[in-house]
Amino acid sequence: MYSDLVSVIIPVYNSEKFLKESIESVLSQIYADIEIIVINDGSTDDSIKILNQYNDKIILIDQKNKGLSEAVNTGIKKMSGKWMKWLSPDDVLFPNTIEILVEEAKKLPENTIVYSNWEMIDEKGKKMRNFYESNYNNLDDFEFNVRLLNGQLINVNTVLIPASLFNKGCIMRTLNDTIAIDYDFFLRSGILYGTKFHLVEKNLLKYRIHKNQTSHKNIVKSLKYIDKIKKEILSKLDEITRNKYNLSLKKYSKNKKIEKKLMEIVLEIIKNFLPESLSEKILLFYINKIRSRR
Repeated sequence: MYSDLVSVIIPVYNSEKFLKESIESVLSQIYADIEIIVINDGSTDDSIKILNQYNDKIILIDQKNKGLSEAVNTGIKKMSGKWMKWLSPDDVLFPNTIEILVEEAKKLPENTIVYSNWEMIDEKGKKMRNFYESNYNNLDDFEFNVRLLNGQLINVNTVLIPASLFNKGCIMRTLNDTIAIDYDFFLRSGILYGTKFHLVEKNLLKYRIHKNQTSHKNIVKSLKYIDKIKKEILSKLDEITRNKYNLSLKKYSKNKKIEKKLMEIVLEIIKNFLPESLSEKILLFYINKIRSRR
């Protein structure tokens, strides 16, 4: 493992449309101590042709389709860096993204996942809006985990993850719903592995929204599946700690502002009672509203 090396891992599956821009954004980083590991997970489009153009600049792993978590874990096993940077092949880094994340990580305990705010862009790369994550840097680990149990707080494409976490055995689990992979990882990191989290209050990612995006499909099923994931993770704790989390989560939910409570009630109604054909667009709207106010 190299002292300050950052391993950028890009899992690719049929990503030809935005792939070049994504890779170029990593190659253009001000921070020089980087290795780029790209896993082509059985793409059937021209992704591999694009990747072959960068053979001298990236570590390319071409494998049969095994799914997102297996692709990321393949990259993790190959990495030599002190930190891992996940990047989806349709998203774009700013030139100073990794430099800022590393500078911040060096100020913090080794077992800290650093993440940031981000900018939402459309298919053509046009900025839609900024997304500001709630700043919980002053909370202790337990209270942060309570917020995390309440809902997703982190865009995985903004994170810088210490390699030491993987060495402890906290990897990306293969799940029935790929949308839950990153959230499951963050929950286990915090609750089961004692990992800390720290927000950098700067926009360090251009997160692309487009019609083929997996994370915007089957949202209803994903939310129900995530509820099961939370219960499963908490079940691994001793009874006293588990009860403490459940009670604190109820207390936190009870003390929310009325606007936030109403929005979450509507979300539950959409999730549990409306047919999926009607609920997807409405649900996506409410998820974004609730998360931006969390």
